[in-house]
This record gives sequence, structure tokens and C-alpha cells, in this order.
Amino acid sequence: MRAQTSHCHICGNIRRTKEKSMQPEIELIEIGPREGLQYYKKYVPAEKKISLVNMLFDCGFRKVEVTSFVHPKAAPQMKDAVDVLHGIQRSGGREGQQRVCQVLVPNETGCRSAIACKADEIAVWIFLTDALSYSTVNRSVSEQLKRISTICEIARANAVKVSAYIGAAFGYPGEDASHCEKMCAMVAKLVQLGCYYVCLNDELAMASPVTVRQHLGMCMEEVEASKLAVHFYENRGMGLANVLAAYESGIRIFKSSLGGAGVHSYFRAAIPAKSLGKSEPHGLATEDLVYGLEEMGIATGIDIDCLIRCGRFLERVLGVKLHSRIQSSGLTGDTLNEAKINLANCNYQSFAARVKTAGSQI
Repeated sequence: MRAQTSHCHICGNIRRTKEKSMQPEIELIEIGPREGLQYYKKYVPAEKKISLVNMLFDCGFRKVEVTSFVHPKAAPQMKDAVDVLHGIQRSGGREGQQRVCQVLVPNETGCRSAIACKADEIAVWIFLTDALSYSTVNRSVSEQLKRISTICEIARANAVKVSAYIGAAFGYPGEDASHCEKMCAMVAKLVQLGCYYVCLNDELAMASPVTVRQHLGMCMEEVEASKLAVHFYENRGMGLANVLAAYESGIRIFKSSLGGAGVHSYFRAAIPAKSLGKSEPHGLATEDLVYGLEEMGIATGIDIDCLIRCGRFLERVLGVKLHSRIQSSGLTGDTLNEAKINLANCNYQSFAARVKTAGSQI
């Protein structure tokens, strides 16, 4: 099999890998340009946002959630959504790969604006309780569901795909006993309305590997695994463990944010402070997600060195230290390759089997 040669626009290095290794086993969708920046108070110029998105595509991402078409009063950071979407380089992906720009929209107006700006895909958002729904979109769950229905109709008429987030899908402090049933019913309803997948979001960092398997198992009684995605947060050290539980359950679409950027503070009014602790949950860093998956032998198609450089770029833009353990530890593509070689060389024959084999040779 001939080796493929590709050029990294971030670090300028030439990479040679076997064709087979370039085929990702999962789909990673980077949402940092939207989630990581949306609630950041200091305005980041559009040209820096565009540079970040282009760099992420150069890392190997096929889809990036690039901005949000919300009212500037609600999210001033997203006031340049039109300029950002127009400025992104849509062609020139790795080996001719199509670059897909996703945008978040809250209503019909945002949907029409996104379509007019040639957004490739649209994402919508819903919660399972009115208290959480009012804290984010200022309307009830039933009202938001009606809006999503209209958005799906508009998008369908323009041949634009729609996906959905369910916020606090893995639970919230004080949830009632019917939470899982409500979540599964909402997943089925969103798919019925036309969402081609539904992302279960854990912005309150409530998930554990046990609850991940339980929730996904129930959802898969309603829809196929291919209709589900997950996005985990990381203030309790559970993020990567939850990803592995989801992967073992059959999930192959994962969303994450570069450096774990993006903190949701809107739910503070809806949930008792004592239930959340002192620190606000941040997302599982994309660098940590990619490194961890690749180290376990799960191909992502993402260049880890280029991704690390993206994380450093975002830290310089924001002027803050983000949450990636890979960044903090100084790990690189070289250390990842060493780990993968060690994995390939390990003999995982069970201890009992080795003893039996040794005994037969005496």
C-alpha cells in the first residue's frame, strides 16, 4: 500500500502515513470557535476567529462548529457571525476533503441568516425542563420544540442538515425520576422532526461511565446509535472515561472544544449553588480527547501536533491558560507514536494462559 503525503499548514511539516491509518474510525466535531468563544467577554476580532477555524480544518477536522447566529445582545462575541462564515476557507481540505461549517441558531431568524451565509449545517438546542430552558433561550420546552420544528422545515427546504443538542442530558441536581424517559422521548422526537443526529450534552458534568451506558442503552431502544453524539465536560476527571464508555456503547460521533474552552454560567440561576461546587465545569479538551483515543488505537484522522499548536494559538488569543492536560504535560506526536508502538508490541495474553503455556513446556 502506497504511503500518502500531506502538508500541515500550521507547523509546515510533511507527514507520511499509510492510507489505512488516515481513515478515522470516529467523527470528531470541533466546537471551540463557537462554544469556546461565545461567552468570552473580551471581543476576539473576526480575522482571528477565521484563522482559528482554518487552522482546525488543517488539523484534519471535517466539521467545525464555527459560530452562532444569536442576537448580539445575547452573545456580543458572535456579532461577527456573517463575517466569520464568509471568511473561512471552504476548499483545500486534506486530500480534497470537504470542509463543513456548522452554526448554532436559536430561532427562525438565525436559521434564515445562516442559510443566506451558506452555512453547511445548522445546530439547535433544547433542554428537558422549563427552568433550564428559560435560563438559556427564555422560553418553555414546548415553545422551543415548536421553533425547532420550524427551523427543520426551513432547513429541509434549503437542503441544509440540522442536528440538535439536548442540554443536561445526563442529569442535573434535583432531577426527577422520569429524566431518562423524557430524554429518550426527546431524542426520538428530534429525529422525527428531521435532526440527523442528536448530541447528548453534559455541561453540568453529571455523567459517569455507568450513567453514560445506562442513558445510551435506553436511547438506542428508540433510535440507532448513528443518530447519537455526545459532548462531555471535565471538572471531575470523568471526561475521557465517559468517552470510552460511549464508544464501547456504539457511539461514533463526539463533540469537543479546543483546550476545553467554554464555560456555561447561564444555569447558575436555575440550580442551587451547593449542587455545583465551587468550580464551573469546562469541556473535555479536544487535545486530550484526540491523544487519548489515538493512544488506545482508535483512529481520529487528526494531527495531534497541529492540534496542540491550535490550542496554543487560542490561549494567546484569549490571554488565558486553558485546560488541556496534553498541553500542560508537554506531550507531542512523538510521545503519542511511542505509546502506540508500545501498545502494538504488548502481549495481552492472560496471566492464566501464560502459566498454562509455561507449565506445558516443563
